[in-house]
Amino acid sequence: MQSLDASLDDDSAIVEVDADELRRVAGAEVRRRCAGLKLASRIVGLATATSAELDDEELLRSMTEVMRRLSSLRQVGLAVVGADKDSPDFPSVFNAVTSAMLDVVTEEWKWRRVYPDKSRLLPPGMIAKLLDATVKMQPERFERDSAGVDMATARRLCVLEAIPKLYGLVNLFDYYQTNPDAMVGRLLRAAVEQAEMHASLLASAAAPAFAEQAVLQRMYGVSVGLMCEVYKAAAYRDVLRLREMPELDRSVVIAQYEHLGGMKYDHVLDGHRAAMDRMLDTANLILESRQRPQ
Repeated sequence: MQSLDASLDDDSAIVEVDADELRRVAGAEVRRRCAGLKLASRIVGLATATSAELDDEELLRSMTEVMRRLSSLRQVGLAVVGADKDSPDFPSVFNAVTSAMLDVVTEEWKWRRVYPDKSRLLPPGMIAKLLDATVKMQPERFERDSAGVDMATARRLCVLEAIPKLYGLVNLFDYYQTNPDAMVGRLLRAAVEQAEMHASLLASAAAPAFAEQAVLQRMYGVSVGLMCEVYKAAAYRDVLRLREMPELDRSVVIAQYEHLGGMKYDHVLDGHRAAMDRMLDTANLILESRQRPQ
């Protein structure tokens, strides 16, 4: 320490760091390591799932591409959500947006590996368009309230987290839609509508704001999750039906679908509504059974 002090000139000042600052620095390093671990697990997991033989150099190159894309999309996501850097909630919002955009870029990476010629990047502007279209359903839900919990930001984050999951579904099978982005938007609006309706049934008007937010966020996750399951089941049956056709008949039918703008997929939305209703009935049944005396 004496040699260090001697190396400082008269204008130098030793900055003292308190315990809180040290914890913040340590916390940032932990978050950085966790983010790197999450990204690495995504890349390696997807490579394994797609049976891709990637050497270390290719893995690092893939991660670099993903990080570059993630950085770009994260700025879009933060702008769309309307994150305020001076808000005490900004770190949580930043982490949520990062997670959602990481889902986007890993979906893109996955489908680029599986279908190099057919995969599509999600245009950054489309994220804003999808959110804007969702907001227009009921604008009052997304109006920010300066008092209490910011439900508008919570809703925007929920929508943002849903986009990559639904985008992945359409990449899986797009029902020959000429406008896949419009299909993603319709699925998104349906999932949001059901989430809001069922959240309002579960959360009482007298519930505190934090409880209302917790129910809402959980219901968004449930609604999007059920949409994914219903969609995959319906797509499997529809693809199987096409495969069972004679090749010539199948070619004619697919050509007709493409000419008409795509196959109808209303049964997916109907199935999602039915699944959400069954979910609520099942939840009520479970709660009632737990309240009965043993």
